[in-house]
Amino acid sequence: MKELTKDHILNSFNRLLREHQFEDITVRMIIDESGVSKSTFYRCYLDKYDVMNYNYKKRLDSWVHSQHCKSWRELYHRIFRATENDRKREKNAFSYVGPNSYSAFLYDYSFAMIEQITTISRGKPLTKEERLQLSLFCYGGIALDVDWINHKIDCPTDEIAEQVYLAMPATLRDEWCNWPVNN
Repeated sequence: MKELTKDHILNSFNRLLREHQFEDITVRMIIDESGVSKSTFYRCYLDKYDVMNYNYKKRLDSWVHSQHCKSWRELYHRIFRATENDRKREKNAFSYVGPNSYSAFLYDYSFAMIEQITTISRGKPLTKEERLQLSLFCYGGIALDVDWINHKIDCPTDEIAEQVYLAMPATLRDEWCNWPVNN
């Protein structure tokens, strides 16, 4: 039941995010849009940042766990197709820069996910050099995504996804395994 309520609030948040920049959305707006009480909202989420971050985490985790996603290449193509299909929401999510920003969460979550999948796949941790390359890749990939969303880069969806895949550190690019379900 809590998961259904959490998803209902999330869907309401996404409707708002298609119409408003993230910094303009308030918890009160989310509550009003979803029709839940304030206490119900706070049982499900800490704040509006938590809703935004859960949104990305839920989608990314579902793609990684999917039987149809068997490589980083496939994952990046899914991410960019979803972004293209909901570009306005993504643009508004990236509009806030500062503490708890979408960009900061994307970096932290993406870095940890890539590190974990790679470590499980190969059975050993990343080297110091790979961690540095992965950090650069994650920061650069997010900046590239923002530029693409804002039409600063004119590139078809599948081409940008392929370029992001090719920019991934070569030693990590072909490492893939099913991510543990309980993360």
